[in-house]
Amino acid sequence: MAAFILSCLYKAAFVSGININYLLVNKTKRTEIKTSTRTLILGIGNPILRDDRVGHFLIQELRSRFSSPGIELQETSFAGLNLAELLLGFDSVIIIDAIQSGGVPGAVYCLKPRDFHTKSVNHYGQHGTGLLQAMELGKALGWPMPEDVTIVAIEAEDLTSFGDDLTPAVAKAVPTALKIILELLDGQHEQPCEKLKTS
Repeated sequence: MAAFILSCLYKAAFVSGININYLLVNKTKRTEIKTSTRTLILGIGNPILRDDRVGHFLIQELRSRFSSPGIELQETSFAGLNLAELLLGFDSVIIIDAIQSGGVPGAVYCLKPRDFHTKSVNHYGQHGTGLLQAMELGKALGWPMPEDVTIVAIEAEDLTSFGDDLTPAVAKAVPTALKIILELLDGQHEQPCEKLKTS
């Protein structure tokens, strides 16, 4: 019960409903992606903070680009037990999130949960460690957590200012991030994303 109460404190007090005043990328024909597994694509962040909302923005873009009965698109500001519940029962998950690692704003990284266990990555933000804690909590409760987890992280410039617009560098990275996510879903993404700094 204590764990549940603590996890509830992580809930954001905001709901997503932000109007986009400009179109960052060209719309393309919806693509049907066939899959035999259950996959979750989850955008994490605060929808009323500029670059922190990039996960929400990318989920909204993805909804117009493909359809598949085996792929679910969700947005959340949750952490802890609430985040673990969202992951429950999926075979694979792609997390979309903003990150601050000291890299060039707009860089796109592909990470695995093991990358957040290193000392050099722990300070990059609470989202990454929050994801790990959620998965570990779910496993401790005996819940079936996804075996295949990929984090598509976009280097943020501004995570603290209120606004419904992404900074120019992050907005420019949106097409790259979308391409990577669609290739991951289609099993065609072979080239590694840009690497995080480790020093």
